[in-house]
Parts: sequence; structure tokens; C-alpha cells
Amino acid sequence: MISDLVGLLKFPYLCVFLVAIALRGIPEVLVSWYPIGYETITYYAPPMFTFGEFGLVSVFTEFFRSGPFFYVLMWFAKIVSGAHPYLILKVVGPLLYGGLAVSFLLFLRRGLKLNEKMALVGALIFVFQVAALRESWDRFRNVLGLVFVFAALWALKDNSKHKWWLLGLFAMLAALSREYIVFFLFVAVLGFAFLERKDRLKTLVALVPGFVVFSIMGAIIISSPELWGMYTPNLQNTWDAYLWIVQDAFSILVICFLPILPFVAKGFAKDRLLNPIVGLLSVGSLSVVVSPWLAFPGYQRWMMLLVFPLSIYAVRGFDRFGLFDDGNKWKLASILLAFLVVGVGYSSGVFSYVVLPNSWVPTNLVQSSIPWNQVDDVMNVLGWLNENAALNSCVLTEERFYGWTLIYVARANSDVRVIPYGASSSCMPALEKALHDGFNQVYLIWLTDQQLPSFRAVHSRKTVSVFEYAP
Repeated sequence: MISDLVGLLKFPYLCVFLVAIALRGIPEVLVSWYPIGYETITYYAPPMFTFGEFGLVSVFTEFFRSGPFFYVLMWFAKIVSGAHPYLILKVVGPLLYGGLAVSFLLFLRRGLKLNEKMALVGALIFVFQVAALRESWDRFRNVLGLVFVFAALWALKDNSKHKWWLLGLFAMLAALSREYIVFFLFVAVLGFAFLERKDRLKTLVALVPGFVVFSIMGAIIISSPELWGMYTPNLQNTWDAYLWIVQDAFSILVICFLPILPFVAKGFAKDRLLNPIVGLLSVGSLSVVVSPWLAFPGYQRWMMLLVFPLSIYAVRGFDRFGLFDDGNKWKLASILLAFLVVGVGYSSGVFSYVVLPNSWVPTNLVQSSIPWNQVDDVMNVLGWLNENAALNSCVLTEERFYGWTLIYVARANSDVRVIPYGASSSCMPALEKALHDGFNQVYLIWLTDQQLPSFRAVHSRKTVSVFEYAP
């Protein structure tokens, strides 16, 4: 086991680490100050501005329900370095992607026992794909959890006497990173143990700490109606809504995986470790097509995870096409170069084949929750709101403006209550909540050219305005 860890310093591991960091770092360099990503500015940056006021235990308990380990690491980074939260997040994104690439390569080499060349190519194919880059764009807790998932799967297939302790440790860290990511791990590990028909009791015992953490998180989510609504489909019982979901699901599948499907089809084979993974991800991705109201929540999230087994089938397809033969090395190099060009184009925003409308995959990575040409407008109207909002008022913010409001309105949630609502959703439920809670002065941050009934603009800056509720 120690020798395996030392192997991380060997060329293949260093190679994929540096390639992943460089590829994911391109958009961070192109955007000079603000971190890229939707969730980055919406959910990660705002609490980091207040970390100096809280201790480690407070941070752990406050964010326990949503995966506290990432926030704990950010707390340490902020306290130790004293750096601006934006700078920390701009560095963390590429580092996490590099760590995931190394963990996946370790799993391919030591877990699936692929030879060194196949494992390296498989890891690079993963790193270059749109689905993997999109996951790293702003799903930092997922990426962190997946690092531990593949470390756990490596430990599971290892013959060391410490394998069960390592499996238990990595499973618990995955649970502390993200609840549905550790569920992915549970299905993979327990499915493998069941199919192998050995070490079932040891496997169960090793997973107990992670399962306890997962159960507590699940209990908190189920007991919190406002959280539960985030994890269930928000659908109307109409044929149009169903058709939109079907179109969205297949658009995402085509965008993410069409380029590798020929190799996946050639390399597909039954595998006792991959079968449970593919089964779970297929159900999670496509059950919404069969029945939107009885489906796994968040079909887009499960689809993104398909990038892992499909990358493995693809590299096996390379092998069956004979691309690893000495006489075909230029063909292999050309295919890798094509995937690299696609990855660089998507990461840099220079070009992208992501043209189908969908709910999850951005056109490129050089984006945040709002367009860059709106940042100055948003900061201007939020500054005005901070100075002019009435005492004990509230402001309604769609999810894309939520993080910006928490950061740049110093009075947020002190004497100006911030009530968020979902992206591309109506603000009316949030308005009803504000009125029910007794707020007489209600503001709304919204686009200038999309005025809503019963709201009048009180301050505008080009594309964004502050509206006031005026029935």
C-alpha cells in the first residue's frame, strides 16, 4: 500500500495531474478576478467571507447537512492563508480536478488492473471530456467526494491488510463531502461484494461510519421541507413539461457522450465492479423519462457521473480497435489530440459544440451565475440597495443573484432579509412568503427589460434593476 502511494510521484500520475490542472485552470486565468462557476459564487464564496467570525466546530455543524468537509477545508485555507475567498476558489477548482484525475488513474491502474498505457489514456480521455469539465466547473463538493470514491474503490480491490480500514476512512470522507456521491460508492461497493460472494460482512462493517454520516444527512434533508423541495422534481402535470424533460435528458446525453459512443460500444463488457455503477447511473439518468414523478431526483447529476464508466469502456474500445498496437500509435495520438482540442475549446470558450439547449451544461467554462458584462451592473444596484433599503425590509433574489447579494449587501440578513428562489422560476412564491412573514417593503433584483406586474423600478444600471413591490 505504501509503495502504491509512492507511485503517485511517477510520470503517469504527475502527467494527468498537471494536464487536469492546466485544462481546468484556463478559464480561471482568462477571468482575472471573479471565480468561474454557478455554485462557486452562489454557495461557496458567500460563507467564506464570514469564516473569520466562526470556529471550526461551528463551520462543521452549520454545513453538515450539505457536506461539511469542503467548507472545513476552505475554512482552514482562509484562516491559514488570509487570502481573498475569490483567489482561494480560483486555485481550489483546478487542484480538485487534478486530484480527481489522479484518483481515477489510481483506480484504473490498481483497481481495474489496466496496464500503464491503457490507464494513462483512460484518465486523459476522462480529463478532456465535457462532462468531467462541467462537473469541475462548480460542483466542488462532488469532485472532492469523487476523489475519495475512487480511492475507496482502489482500497476495495487492494490486497493489503489495511484495506478495510482505508475503505471505511475513504467512505466516511466521501459521505462528509456529498451525500449522493457516497450513495454512488455504497452501490458500487455493496454490488461488487454481492456479485463476488466474498467478504460481505467485512465490507458492510467498513461502510458503517460512512453510512451513519449519510443517514444523519438524509434525516436532516427529509425533516427540512425547504431542503426537500430542492431534491424533488418541480414539474407540472402536463404533456409539455414531460416532453421538455425528455428533450433535456437526451440533449445532455448527446452533448456529453456522443463523441465517445463508438469506442464505448466496442469496449462494453460485463464487469462485477462496473455493473452496479452503470445500473445505478442508468436508472438515475433515465428513470425521469419513464416516470418524472417517481424518478430519481436530479437526473442531470447522475448523467454527469456516467463519464467514469463510459471512459473505462472507451479505453477498452481503443484496445479492441487495436489502437495500442505499435503500428497504430499515430492513430491513438490523433484521437487523443482531437479530445484535447475539444477540451481546450470548451474550457477556454474559444469554441464549443455545446449548442443544444439544456438545463445543465453551460456553453463553455468561462461563465459565472451571471454574464461577465452584468457584474458591474449587479454590484452597482446592490450598492444602492445596501444604502437605501428600508429598515426591516426584504429582497427577493433569483438563484443567479443570490450569492452576489449576500456578498455585496452588507446588511443582508441583518435588517434586510434575503429570500432566494430557484433559477428560471417565478418569484411569486417568494413574494407570498415575504408578505406572509409580515414584510411591507419588498425589493426584487431583476433584469431591467423584464419588468414584472406589481413591481416598479426604483434604481437601474443598464441591464439590472432594483424593483419595489407596489401592488
